[in-house]
Amino acid sequence: MNVQDFSALEYRKDASFQQASYRYEGEAETGWRILREGREHLVLPEGYRLLKSTRCGVCSTDLTRHNLPFPLPQITGHEVIAEDESGRTVAAEINASHHATGSPLAEACMFCRQGLPTHCPDRLTLGIDRLPGGFAPWILVPEHNVVEVPTSVGSDVSVLTEPFAAAVHATEQTDLDSLERVAVLGAGRLGLLIVAALNGRREKMGGTFS
Repeated sequence: MNVQDFSALEYRKDASFQQASYRYEGEAETGWRILREGREHLVLPEGYRLLKSTRCGVCSTDLTRHNLPFPLPQITGHEVIAEDESGRTVAAEINASHHATGSPLAEACMFCRQGLPTHCPDRLTLGIDRLPGGFAPWILVPEHNVVEVPTSVGSDVSVLTEPFAAAVHATEQTDLDSLERVAVLGAGRLGLLIVAALNGRREKMGGTFS
């Protein structure tokens, strides 16, 4: 059995942080038990891999976490880059659904079965909903959510993998073939990533929209 003890800062309801002790016990093949301050905090089924968190971005979601309807305290951080068991650099998709863990329950889940695992009603969300996030030294990530980062991509860029994936997804919700002009309202961090995603789609599609 793999055991990892560590301490990390938790985000609290008053938007402050406080140190807490954690222990991960288990294996990918049998499941995991997460202990917080010596008490059982969360039990995970098989299909989760233990990764070493190496870098984590700060999202607006992290800064306003107390406004979301999920339990606190919580180790936040979901824009995470990590090392896997072989020392390879990986990124993590944040939604821990039946499909993501390879659970047989995916066949019975309407959302996982129809290719919408990010809407699975039973999912946990890394650093947002119950599943401890990337501001801890170790994270547990479903096996199908682990994506290897090319060695040519540096850490300052690779840490944007998760938010850029959200930006790409946003552009895929719009039929751009017949459009001459696309407006992005709000040039914040995500807005700028959407502009970059649109530019990539234009080059890939040979589109003429501006």
